[in-house]
Amino acid sequence: MKLSVCIPTTGLSRSEHVMSLVNLGLYLMAERIFPDENQNISFRHYQSSSISNGREYLASKALEEGATHILFIDEDIAFDMDTVHGMARRRLPFVCCNYKMRFEGMPFVGITTDLNSRIETHAESPELEECGACGFGMALIAREVFEKLHQPWFPIHWMEETKSYSTEDLPFFIAARQAGFNPVIDHVASRKIIHMGSYRYRWNDPAIKSE
Repeated sequence: MKLSVCIPTTGLSRSEHVMSLVNLGLYLMAERIFPDENQNISFRHYQSSSISNGREYLASKALEEGATHILFIDEDIAFDMDTVHGMARRRLPFVCCNYKMRFEGMPFVGITTDLNSRIETHAESPELEECGACGFGMALIAREVFEKLHQPWFPIHWMEETKSYSTEDLPFFIAARQAGFNPVIDHVASRKIIHMGSYRYRWNDPAIKSE
C-alpha cells in the first residue's frame, strides 16, 4: 500500500489537527496497516483559498508518484491515531467519515443514496453504511476511483433549485457513484474524529441536536 495523506489548507491548521498528524506518522512507523504487506506513507499539503484547486493538485501529484490510495484530511479534523488503519482495512475503494457541520444545531454531512436526507452516526449505527455523498474531512479513496473519473475531479456546480453553489465534494461523490463506486461511511472511524470550529463537535454530543 502506498498511501498519500493529502491536506488542503488555508494556512490555519488547528493545533489538535497537527498533533493528530504527528501521532499518525508515529503510529504508521510502528504499525503496518496490513502486517503481510509493505507500506509507503507520504504527507503533502497545498495552501490556497480555493479548496478545489488544492484537492486537484494534491490528488494529481499523489497519482503521479504512484499512490495506491489518497487520504484527504481537512485542517479542522482531529482523530485517533488508529483511525486510518481501521478505514484502510475495510479494503474498499471509497471510505469516508461522517461528522457534524461546524455550526451549532447543524446536521451530519452524510447524505443518503437518494440525496434526500441526512445520515447520522449513533452508537447503534452499523459499522458501514452506503451513502450518496459525505464530506472530505477524512476520506480514503483508492487510485482506481480517480482513474475511472475525468478531471476536473472537484468542480463546484451551480444548483438552480437552491440558487447556490455546491461544495467541491458533492460532484465527486455523484461522479464516483455513476462510475460504479459506492461510497461508504465508516461509522466506527466516524466516532474517532472531531470536527473543530468554535466548538469541538463530536459525533455523540448531546448538546447538539440534528435537524
